[in-house]
Amino acid sequence: MLELTVFLSGALVMVLEMVGARVLAPHVGTSAVVWTSLIGVVLACLAVGAWAGGRLADKNLSRRGLAFALAGAGIGSGLTAFCHEVIGQWVTAAVGNLYAAAVLAAVCIFALPAFFFGMITPYTIRLRIESVDSSGATVGRLYALSTAGSIVGTFLGGFILISYWGSTTILWGVAACMLGLSLCHGGGKLRLRAALLALCGLMAVLAATYGRWHDGRALSHLVESPYNSIRVYEGVDWAQNGRAVRLMATDPGYSQSGMYLEAPNELYFRYTQFYALGPHFAPGASRVLMLGGGGYSVPKWLLSDKTPLAKPADARVTVVELDPAMTDTARRWFALRDDPRLTVRHEDARAFLNRQREQYDLVFVDVFNSHYAVPFQMGTREAAAALRRAVAPGGVMLMNVISAVEGPDGQLFQSIFKALEQSFAEVRVYCAGGEAVDRLQNLMVVAFPERRDMVEAKPEARPEAVVTAGSGAAEKAPGAVDISTMLASRYTGPCTFATPALTDDFAPVERYTLVLLRQ
Repeated sequence: MLELTVFLSGALVMVLEMVGARVLAPHVGTSAVVWTSLIGVVLACLAVGAWAGGRLADKNLSRRGLAFALAGAGIGSGLTAFCHEVIGQWVTAAVGNLYAAAVLAAVCIFALPAFFFGMITPYTIRLRIESVDSSGATVGRLYALSTAGSIVGTFLGGFILISYWGSTTILWGVAACMLGLSLCHGGGKLRLRAALLALCGLMAVLAATYGRWHDGRALSHLVESPYNSIRVYEGVDWAQNGRAVRLMATDPGYSQSGMYLEAPNELYFRYTQFYALGPHFAPGASRVLMLGGGGYSVPKWLLSDKTPLAKPADARVTVVELDPAMTDTARRWFALRDDPRLTVRHEDARAFLNRQREQYDLVFVDVFNSHYAVPFQMGTREAAAALRRAVAPGGVMLMNVISAVEGPDGQLFQSIFKALEQSFAEVRVYCAGGEAVDRLQNLMVVAFPERRDMVEAKPEARPEAVVTAGSGAAEKAPGAVDISTMLASRYTGPCTFATPALTDDFAPVERYTLVLLRQ
């Protein structure tokens, strides 16, 4: 029984840690900062728990003591399930710095269960050691079992549990399992622990049931996947005459996709309208590759009756989206419909680029991880070479980057620009956010496989020259941006940046995106 206890405890502590990232995501995001904080806090608490468990075993060695540690881990997990939402909201409101908020949230939510989990293995080892002669083999065997359990728990949590159950339900399940193990080792207050076990089981069922009920009735929804914690909610945009909108967010304080409820194919965010530069530079484009699906706003727009493509009937749009839950969310809440012209591939964008050999007239890149930083593997010199292979002769590649152009806050853009310059004949940047060049904003980076020496002339006054985000009106609608305005937003300063190009070997994206954490 001791061996099984060590194995299961090792598995459940990793389930706790894997779910921890989902618990923290709605409040502090899922960046490397958050993962670092969570792992560091859990390891610190496990270490303190191991020290305390060893001391307790020397002073009071009994199965009752082990039952106490197991029950503590169960009760701590139950408290985490019960309080994590309130604690997360409090930390978000009270602490403005992401680093401090991530560490504080991890401590407040996971310190107690991690401490008691840390006590279990050293206490169990002390119970199992029967003689000094065999102590080394005993310690090695039990630590191996604990590590094997942690491996199982990592795959169980990451591949299975998170895909089928909500975080709160999983946490209640962890609490119930630990209390069940505590009962197996006897000791005092059996009735109390049995009652707590029954309560945890009931709370797990209620949490799952409530989640399904709330999902069907609420104006906001939470979708958890192995990759993201996706929130869908509705509101009113008073800047657009009070139009009702639906938004998707994967990080606190940011929206990843948006949709007008009465016009699902209209582009909501201003920067997305700058993808119309693609058909402007490649008028005959029909083969489109979109890396990053999100709410599928751009693919829906391209395939709608307001498309900027010259021959929409001949269009073929391939979307590469890492997270199947994103696509499911777009189908359920963002009016994504089946279309024979649309192909969806669920895989990593860089992995797709590395192995595919087809070429496209337009390649749109809109991939982000937490806090809207481009995943480092998509901005490197090697990624630029893969993007160049995907662009057909006469085609164009457009990448959305959130950065400044100049100054210390422009290092992310500058490093990506330098990487693209090494593979494309010409690279331009347009300030889609309409801000000063030293201010953080959406930048549309446009790369050509051949030199474009012609002067960008103002287009003739015609309905097609106005991107009205699907409104269909020839006059400029609220929030619309015409092509001439987009072209006028081109950065014309010197592009001799000192920031080196990102590479697969060295890509300090987290350091370059510190500006995002100050917003």
